[in-house]
Amino acid sequence: MTSRDVPTSPDEDAATHADHYRRHQVRTLILAAIAFAASAPGQSFLISVFVDDFIAGTGLTRTCFSGLYAAGTVVSAAAMMVLGRLVDQRGLRVAWLVVAAALAAACGLASIATGAVLAFLALALLRTSGQGSFTLVGTLLVARSFERRRGQAVAAANLGLTVASVGLPPLVAFLIVTTDWRTAYQILAIVMLVVVLPLGLLVRPAPPRRPSTPENSARDAPEPSFPAPVRRTRRGLPDLPTAIATRLLLVLAAPPLIGTAVIFHAVSILDQRGIGYLAAGGVIGVLGATSALGVVVAGALVDQLRTRTALLLLSSTILAGTLVLLVPVALAAYVSFAVLGLGMGSVGVVNGTVWARTFGTGQLGRVQGMAQSSMITAAALAPLIPALSLSLTGTHQPGIVLLAVTAGTAVLLATGAPGRGRRDRGTARP
Repeated sequence: MTSRDVPTSPDEDAATHADHYRRHQVRTLILAAIAFAASAPGQSFLISVFVDDFIAGTGLTRTCFSGLYAAGTVVSAAAMMVLGRLVDQRGLRVAWLVVAAALAAACGLASIATGAVLAFLALALLRTSGQGSFTLVGTLLVARSFERRRGQAVAAANLGLTVASVGLPPLVAFLIVTTDWRTAYQILAIVMLVVVLPLGLLVRPAPPRRPSTPENSARDAPEPSFPAPVRRTRRGLPDLPTAIATRLLLVLAAPPLIGTAVIFHAVSILDQRGIGYLAAGGVIGVLGATSALGVVVAGALVDQLRTRTALLLLSSTILAGTLVLLVPVALAAYVSFAVLGLGMGSVGVVNGTVWARTFGTGQLGRVQGMAQSSMITAAALAPLIPALSLSLTGTHQPGIVLLAVTAGTAVLLATGAPGRGRRDRGTARP
């Protein structure tokens, strides 16, 4: 009798399955962190390094470039619904390969862009495949492989983006100085094709958590909770309980709307608080530091909190930061940006947790894609609020009041969010 023929006990079988599942989770977490980091070419922090050279090289005005950038971001928001369907139908492995190829193409197109048309296509593809799609892929990788510690896993994966935001801008700036901006984009395209795209082949379906037995089936029975599973409409869109889905969408869209509005016009807002250009960079740096802290704190807490409690804390943090910004003194601005940073760091973790917790994972691609689309749309429209406030009144105060009202509304909506939500259900392709 060979070793393979020796029967194993249920405990040994369960231990083997648990070991396989843990290895799968580690691999998935690493891939998710890479996905978040790989989104960098489409993120504002890296595009900003190219802006001046991009404008000069394409012959656009700064106003025209800003308009194209906003329009490209809106395209990105719409595309998230399509990507969500692709994930549910073809799996995360196919989605990774498609997104990496698209981001490589976007970098290549940006490297040859001249004029408004090519510039718009490049920006739209950068924002869609980078800022939108790769972050969605990273979120779904974690959400489908983690249950009890999903919040911690989402936070750990988000640190890939944090590391990229710190390390890549100076590296890319060095490439631009030593070569030129078009060559830098070509190098990014090559990295996407040679390094990032093949990693998609490592994406695997999650193995069963443990062997199916009557004992553990009873132990793993879903928690009683909120309504019905997600169904498909005739057009293939997620048919969610409208009231709950709307509340979650609005609550989670408020932080990126408010944060983007403040960050985009940070220099101008801080100037009205008596903070000069160089000092403004330090204030923005405070926001970046507390944003990283927010990721860690949210990861540690969100799994221990009810969905309603997590959303209330997130919305209250954003509201507090916005209200403090209304105080027209320099110290208040520092405090405000620090508090807003905590909220901005937390929102990605909360968003990556509450949808699967509330609606399960059976059609999570569609559901998470809809959430991502909502958040990106809010961020795209956000800069208009301070801009209109300044142009119509000569000050940012009315715009900040409107942002505070938005945050307060999110707090009220969060009070009606579901309590805990059910555990994950359903299976998904890799």
